[in-house]
Amino acid sequence: MKILIVNTRHFHGGGDSTYSFNLAEMLKNKGHEIAFFAMQDAKNLPDPNADLFVSHIDFKELNGKKNLSSALRVLLRAIYSREARMKFRRLLTRFKPDMVHLHNIHAHITPSVVFEARNQGVPVVWTLHDFKLVCPNSHFLVDASVEVCEACGPDNYLPALWKRCKKGSYLASAMAALEAYGHKLMGVKSLISGFLCPSAFLRGKIIEKGIPEDLVTHLPLFLPDEMFTGAGEDQGYLLFLGKLEPIKGIYPLLQAARQVPDVPLLLAGGINEPLASRLDTLLPANARYLGMCTKEEVKRLLSGARALVLPSIWYENQPFAILEAFAAGKPAIASDLGGMTELVYGQRGLLVPPGDPKALAAAMAEMGANPDLAQAMGGKARQYAEEYHSAEHHYQQLIRLYQGVLQVSGLQASNYRE
Repeated sequence: MKILIVNTRHFHGGGDSTYSFNLAEMLKNKGHEIAFFAMQDAKNLPDPNADLFVSHIDFKELNGKKNLSSALRVLLRAIYSREARMKFRRLLTRFKPDMVHLHNIHAHITPSVVFEARNQGVPVVWTLHDFKLVCPNSHFLVDASVEVCEACGPDNYLPALWKRCKKGSYLASAMAALEAYGHKLMGVKSLISGFLCPSAFLRGKIIEKGIPEDLVTHLPLFLPDEMFTGAGEDQGYLLFLGKLEPIKGIYPLLQAARQVPDVPLLLAGGINEPLASRLDTLLPANARYLGMCTKEEVKRLLSGARALVLPSIWYENQPFAILEAFAAGKPAIASDLGGMTELVYGQRGLLVPPGDPKALAAAMAEMGANPDLAQAMGGKARQYAEEYHSAEHHYQQLIRLYQGVLQVSGLQASNYRE
């Protein structure tokens, strides 16, 4: 089968690109042909079709100019990119895929490519990595207050404007609402043959917000076989993996760490201003920031950790950090919210109320004082990951979905192999 994978980033820079590259490698190992479509970027990995990638656009820079011309350019590109559709047409002709598999395409690539795929008779499936399809701000949060919000409905995105949900800005929020209305009027959702949701929580939310249930499949993410390692020697520290930012619950985490001075905490990941310049004053004596880490460094950190801690305050979909911890035989302390609950539930770690430093500190203290508990939970976490998040399990589910989509479309895949 020939599969065209579409994702804005063609470099390692988040869960969407991590999954896209892992998926491509797995499918190639199974004998399928893979091609990519993405946005041009200096950080991109080399690709034989890079000449057809859509041109780069920096929305942050354009929004910073705060003038009508820049706003119009942002709006036109975010809703429907003629350039992306034209280049995608040429790639479809060059590669001749049996299936188009979308990931994160909003704003930079846009759903314009969906119209071209369907125009050429190629079915489209879409793995959702956030809630953008049903929430103008992608993650059911009001950015300025960092509070969960589900005010928008399937046909009404005006609350995004009057709540200034995006960046606390009327202009940015208005453009996000207009993008949502534009895609609704264009009927983008009706052109998708199947939506794939890594978490059951995400599946439930998009069905609740108007996506037909029979089009939505719960397909958990997977980890490559090499990620499944034996649990290393417990060195007693808790580990935070991910970007240090408010939605990840970094402020409650640092407050909680201050309450449990005997529990070491290591933090690894990127960081932006204004937190970057304040971090030294916020870090308690028992916490240390390691900066960005390589894959091998992350493996080593997980090997020595007692547990992962991820106290996000937004509806996380299915965090790779938790899956990586599970594959290494480590439990997680996480917020009882969104897709985190279904991962950690079942004695695979401890769940705490989101944004509650006191409860988080209690969980950190419990894990810190009980290595045997952590080991037992880590064993259950590893067993769960092997059963539901292995590459082979994922492949068998995905290929059945591809087959079903092709059959409904009345098409036959080329070079298809079990």
